[in-house]
Amino acid sequence: MLGIPYTIQEIAQAGLARDLFQGRAEITPVREVAFDTRLISKGAETLFVAIKSPHRDGHAYVRQAYEQGVRYFLTEQKLPYPDIGYALCDNTLESLQAWAAAHRMRFDYPVVGITGSNGKTIVKEWLATLLEWFMPVVKSPMSYNSQLGVAISLLNLHPQARLALIEAGISRAGEMDLLAEMIRPQIGILTHMGDAHADGFHSFADKLQEKLKLFAQAEVILCGDWQPAVTTVLDQQGYKVRYVGTTARCDLRILQHTRRDDTQHLTLTWDQQTYILDLPLAGQAHLENALLAVLAALHLGMSWDAVQERVALLTPVEMRTEMITDNPEITIINDSYNSDPDAIRNALHLLVSTQRHPRRWLILSDILHQGDRQEAVQRDILHQAASMIGTGQIITVGPVFGRMGHPHHYPDTDALLRSIRYPDFVDSTVLLKGARAFGLERVIPLLNRKLNATRFQINLQALTDNLRALTAGLPEGIRTMCMVKAASYGSGTWEIAQALEKAGVTYLAVAYASEGIELRQAGIRLPIMVMNPDPGSLETLVQFAIEPEISNPDLLHRFVRTARLAGAGPCRIHLKLETGMGRLGFTHSELPEVMAVISRHPDIEVVSVMSHLAAADDPAEDVFTLGQIHQFQSMYQVLADGLGIQPWRHILNTAGVLRFPAYAMDMVRLGVGLYGINPVAGLDTPLQEIGSLFATITQVHTWEAGVSIGYGRSQLTQRRTQVATIPIGYADGIPRAVGNGRVSFGVRGYPAPTIGRICMDMLMLDVTDIPDVRPGDEVLIFGQQGEHRISVTQLATAADTIPYEILVRISPRVRRVYVRE
Repeated sequence: MLGIPYTIQEIAQAGLARDLFQGRAEITPVREVAFDTRLISKGAETLFVAIKSPHRDGHAYVRQAYEQGVRYFLTEQKLPYPDIGYALCDNTLESLQAWAAAHRMRFDYPVVGITGSNGKTIVKEWLATLLEWFMPVVKSPMSYNSQLGVAISLLNLHPQARLALIEAGISRAGEMDLLAEMIRPQIGILTHMGDAHADGFHSFADKLQEKLKLFAQAEVILCGDWQPAVTTVLDQQGYKVRYVGTTARCDLRILQHTRRDDTQHLTLTWDQQTYILDLPLAGQAHLENALLAVLAALHLGMSWDAVQERVALLTPVEMRTEMITDNPEITIINDSYNSDPDAIRNALHLLVSTQRHPRRWLILSDILHQGDRQEAVQRDILHQAASMIGTGQIITVGPVFGRMGHPHHYPDTDALLRSIRYPDFVDSTVLLKGARAFGLERVIPLLNRKLNATRFQINLQALTDNLRALTAGLPEGIRTMCMVKAASYGSGTWEIAQALEKAGVTYLAVAYASEGIELRQAGIRLPIMVMNPDPGSLETLVQFAIEPEISNPDLLHRFVRTARLAGAGPCRIHLKLETGMGRLGFTHSELPEVMAVISRHPDIEVVSVMSHLAAADDPAEDVFTLGQIHQFQSMYQVLADGLGIQPWRHILNTAGVLRFPAYAMDMVRLGVGLYGINPVAGLDTPLQEIGSLFATITQVHTWEAGVSIGYGRSQLTQRRTQVATIPIGYADGIPRAVGNGRVSFGVRGYPAPTIGRICMDMLMLDVTDIPDVRPGDEVLIFGQQGEHRISVTQLATAADTIPYEILVRISPRVRRVYVRE
């Protein structure tokens, strides 16, 4: 999404276009930029940029973009459509870059430019994690650091941000000049300078000089101790540098460094003070990248206390040293994003330090971008790996390794996949380390415990975007309590909680004690409120520091007794008031008893007082809703005056936040809106559904007319029909009611209606009108697949239910996969 909307006239001017064609009377602002038609979701608001590359000419996709609703284009060719607007230029990439450079100059907040050979994306993401609750940050999406990616990243800069983090990657001489002109960073971070893309330069010195062009006007942040050759050049050329390392010259200096299990314990000095830092990550690469992010955060004004608190939230970036541990027999370290020598060495050390299983395996692909020295580099790496884990525990993939006579070698990943036997890897930790082109992540399903191809993919970036969208209209300082009950509406437990914790929410809320205990055991440290505490679980709640919602006198008395017997000190509770929901809560007549009990027990701390709106989503019930709010305020005041305290007040749920933000009080409770479901009919919101449910076609049959499909012979083919069977059914959460054509799912971007009844483990789709359907094709049940979207609301409507019910019924046997962006 663009940081600010543009008209096609403004784009043409900023992009130095040589001509502008305006065939539209109305001027619709452009809010999105696309260079791939598979990523177009809002055609009417999108500018399609026809990029030419050695392998693809974007002009060949202009018609497809037009058919998807796009009416604005950046192009090098005249277009035949009369109802569009387009800027005509000599080179679309250069025009896009000129526009991005002009857009960047509209903002005067600091821009941090990040370059180097390894770790750019990790440092960017970790610095954003440290800073994002300290200041609004805009950053490059994913690994958008190329000539095209930097331009797209810069166009994301927006007025609400106070800092931008922009990656810059190069692979040959001469590329950095234009990136530096676009980015113009005031602060630069130089990550580890290794051997990546070595074949694009005459020497290491040439590559370093090209990288340093980004920092002509910037103060540089560097891990100096581990890169003496880089430090020497920076000193000789007079760069202003802030160092992290072990020597006296370092601004952030390491006095002591010890490792225990998967944690690195550091004693450091900063600004003449000594501090302790526990880094919850293993390995030298993680140490360097984390310390770069910490030094940058301190340099930008973040307090040390805040840094210490948020460092605990640093986790490996997806597909960059991702550890998969849900299989008790095999642990997978997925580092299959890139494969340069330094990264491999660091990953090998991580593999050796991982102690969960007695055996270790390495699956390693060819190392790209090494030029003439590729074979020598790979022989050296293979020898080093063999000395660490043994030759018999290494599998190599790729033609260069194939010339070395290694005993466990495969020419490509497909050959490897055909040969893998699960029993060979039991009781092992397996490192997947390879260049992205080899796709070693395809090994994961063969070694993971859940082999079901059906998956529920959760976009954690969309989750945090929804959080920001819901709170954007609230008064400053309002706290957030987020509902993660029922496995976060089917989306997961600790994975969702961890993402919300990282985003800086105030509280989590669960329905039952067992849900809260699971979060605590997964390492979640945020305060947790349990909404339906069973009297038998009160002692456990105290033990795990989980706070109960107290809604009746009997439960209050029981909790007081439990807390006193436990002798755990102050015990925090939340009081629920009944204002019209007719479900749980103290009535007005019960308030004197509540005040008497709490007054006698000063070790009971009332954190908040709450109530629940019954019909906040329905404008026809606004009089009732406002009556609930006013009644709550009145009852709260009785408690506050009687006890002499001012607990936090909260009554707004997601619908209340969207319709009554003026009554946010001290805290709001966000539920289904976090997961992208808008509970208010007719109200347009920027919420994104975070979950996409996929299955895979198992079999395709062709049947003549008159053949019955499925149980009960409830539906007959009306013509010669192709029927696809997919392995998902009502045991996985698909309602039986949507069989017999009541809903369509997505196959190859086309709607495929159900045919016959939904079975327990399978369902059938009519794919007659969809070309080239074959077993293995992915089926979109709901969510997003490229530019194709199906809302979970569509499935719920067909089943005559609500989206909440669809989400919470997704079976645990369906794999959950977590992605960002």
